[in-house]
Amino acid sequence: MFESDIGPGVRSDRFGTWSLITFLLLFVPFLGSVPLPGFAIVAWVPLLACIATTLAAIGCGLVGAFSRVREQRRAALHGLLKAAVPTVVGGTVFLFILALSSLNIE
Repeated sequence: MFESDIGPGVRSDRFGTWSLITFLLLFVPFLGSVPLPGFAIVAWVPLLACIATTLAAIGCGLVGAFSRVREQRRAALHGLLKAAVPTVVGGTVFLFILALSSLNIE
């Protein structure tokens, strides 16, 4: 992923792929019928990895989108598209928690 001859667009595409993979790993424990013991501690690892790779895909994608090389722009847009799913879901959850915390229930 960190070769010297690839540009920001290709990096964004690769980070976007890992963003989707780690996003799917967040839902693996819920597919089984029995909850895993100690999942609360282990669940932070894919969550932090998903956040980090999503931010990296967005950052590299924005840099690659303004590149002069056509292949870099195309790969950057693919990376941004892949990072859109975790961004929308994470943003929705964040806004939902924010809305719940601002309610005055007496």
